[in-house]
Amino acid sequence: MQPCPMHRELENVTYCLLEDEFEMILLISFFDPEELKGIKIEEFENASFCLNAVNSDDEEHIFCPTKQQKIKIRDRPIHKKIYENTREVLLFMDPDAMGCPECLYKAFVAMIKSVEEM
Repeated sequence: MQPCPMHRELENVTYCLLEDEFEMILLISFFDPEELKGIKIEEFENASFCLNAVNSDDEEHIFCPTKQQKIKIRDRPIHKKIYENTREVLLFMDPDAMGCPECLYKAFVAMIKSVEEM
């Protein structure tokens, strides 16, 4: 599973941070990437459903398969390789971080901040 870093859980409610505002969602997770290939995105056009997954586009940036939008943090798109490497480092440091989108998000923010400060 490649979880989306744009989900936050606050007081037992899950929100999507992809838009400018917090959007309350019902998160649907897949643990086998093969399951995601057979999904018809049209089934999730109800704004309250969101797949907990990322795909990559033609430019190799990750995007949300539900909203069909590039995932950007601090207005920077996240490259697929950076996503994969960051996730591997997090899992190496803490195997329990596998399903932690907030961990990924914080790692990306820290990385982008350090690049901006250079």
